[in-house]
Amino acid sequence: MLENTDTLLAMAEIAAAFAGFAALVSVIQRASKQPAEAVHDLLRLRLVIASGVAGVAAALIPVGLAGYGLNDGLIWRLAAVIFLVFDTGIIVSFTRSYKPVRGRFPPDRLAVWLVSTLEAVEQVSLMAVIFGLAFGNAPALYVTALIANLCQAGFVFVRFVESAFRHELEDLAE
Repeated sequence: MLENTDTLLAMAEIAAAFAGFAALVSVIQRASKQPAEAVHDLLRLRLVIASGVAGVAAALIPVGLAGYGLNDGLIWRLAAVIFLVFDTGIIVSFTRSYKPVRGRFPPDRLAVWLVSTLEAVEQVSLMAVIFGLAFGNAPALYVTALIANLCQAGFVFVRFVESAFRHELEDLAE
């Protein structure tokens, strides 16, 4: 397990950075927005921060579990279950938050497709670890799930920044 600790800690730092940058952007962006635009940005902000926090926790959980002297197979399975629970909670929360504003702004089809694809990679990787289908690659599959999580957060963050500063970019273009 110790050979993976540096990788997991680095992943936690990256996930925390996404959450911090998203919060920073929300503070410094000043554009006046229509209510639907503001809600869309708020949903994206919540998604980036929640994914970042889940990524930090998921990266640290195996390190914490290893401290209890559990065998590696059990560590990765327990960590994958906990990560999957966090991930499912984020999806359920986002879906509930999105329902009241559905149809008020056009969906970002690229974001939906890319995030859904990355989510599938994340969940399949975690399920393979949970059900013992990892064939000795549990650490690699777990890190793959973390990378998919970070890619989701990074992509949504980029879309959030673009949306948050859209009015300033349009003003510059004029």
